Amino acid sequence: MAHKGAQRIRNIAIVGHRGSGKTSLNEALLFEAGVINRLGTVADGTTVSDSEPDEAEREMSISASLSSFEFEDRKLNLIDTPGDPSFVADTLAALTVCDSAIFVVNGVMGVEVTTDRLWERAQERELARLVFVNMLDRERADFFRTLESLKEAFGPHAVATEIPIGSEHELRGIVDLIDMKAFEYSGAGKGNATVIPIPDEVADRAQE
Repeated sequence: MAHKGAQRIRNIAIVGHRGSGKTSLNEALLFEAGVINRLGTVADGTTVSDSEPDEAEREMSISASLSSFEFEDRKLNLIDTPGDPSFVADTLAALTVCDSAIFVVNGVMGVEVTTDRLWERAQERELARLVFVNMLDRERADFFRTLESLKEAFGPHAVATEIPIGSEHELRGIVDLIDMKAFEYSGAGKGNATVIPIPDEVADRAQE
């Protein structure tokens, strides 16, 4: 990887409550970027960022882990951080060296206590923040309920840039509200998204 000037480097912390899927998101981003050629899983102990034996055994991140890839002539450094309060020191340290953070939120549980506390720290440092609502294919997951919990916790400026098509086990795609395009997904491989017309079932909500 060629050397990049500081203005071409982005440091991004992936943070959130324990079990929200931070490591799995990190793995998926590396897979889509072509850094790895297969998706590891936390359950199997085969992810890039949870490489220590203790992490594989506990199925959780114990320390922060750095991964990198290039996108649009920028180097993106992803720091996958622990969500367990016992190991929060590494997470707080990551926020001091990052210019932005991805907050991973469980679509079943909504905003949890660690997420709330870390948001305050990120806000103190005026970091750019993006929220990734995860696990929307799980039973009892509800994107719009989670969105309301985000608004209640962090204010009305928490807005959706995408909404799901389908829910729980019937989740099959997303509507990109920025470009007003719908994408349907099939399988777990790369290049599995197909552009489709915005389905009638979500058209009104997307327009709203």
